[in-house]
Amino acid sequence: MNLDECKREMRSIVTELRDIEFGVRRDFTNIGQDLCGNCIDKIASKYEYVSRELNKVDKNLIASLIEAATGEG
Repeated sequence: MNLDECKREMRSIVTELRDIEFGVRRDFTNIGQDLCGNCIDKIASKYEYVSRELNKVDKNLIASLIEAATGEG
C-alpha cells in the first residue's frame, strides 16, 4: 500500500465511523445511544488525527531523502 492509498483508506474509515455514529444516535433510543455515539466519536477523532498527520507527509521530500541515502537517481 502506498501513501496515497493509505490516505484514502483513512478517509474512508473516518467517513464510515461518522456514518455509524450518526446512525447510532438517530436510530437507537433508550439504550445508551449517547454513550455509544460518544465512544464512536472518540475513535473517529483519533482516526481523523492520524489522517491529518498523513496529509502532512511530503512524499517528494521522502523520495529525495531515500534517493540521497541509497545513491539512486
